[in-house]
Amino acid sequence: MNINPNTDDAKQQAQAVMHKFTSNLLEENMEQWISLFDDNAVFEFPYAPKHFVQVLQGKAAIYEYIKEFPSILRIQHFSSPTIHTTTDPGLFVAEFASEAQAVSTGKPYNQTYISVIKLKNGKITHYKDYWNPLVALEALES
Repeated sequence: MNINPNTDDAKQQAQAVMHKFTSNLLEENMEQWISLFDDNAVFEFPYAPKHFVQVLQGKAAIYEYIKEFPSILRIQHFSSPTIHTTTDPGLFVAEFASEAQAVSTGKPYNQTYISVIKLKNGKITHYKDYWNPLVALEALES
């Protein structure tokens, strides 16, 4: 059996990143949130409907997309993420949920996420965000 001595470190780093990720979204602090990302980061939404953004390339594009997020969704709560480490200490999976409200419709946006996240030098280089598009469509469409 192979035991990776860095597993605990990788899990602690993943937990710290996810804490900052969710805390900054809750506080609507998009400037701090974007600081978690590498300049060349990629953010993907594999399950996004066709008229939604599917891929963002680079920190600047990610920020342009996220900076208006508080005017679209008002997040009230994130669950504590369950972190799954992998044999690659720079790759982890986070499972978590949010309770939020769509600003334009007032409808609830209670979403479950599975995110596959790559880190390098403490920064997110790739974030693949799996979520239920039906929840988004129901909350955002009037």
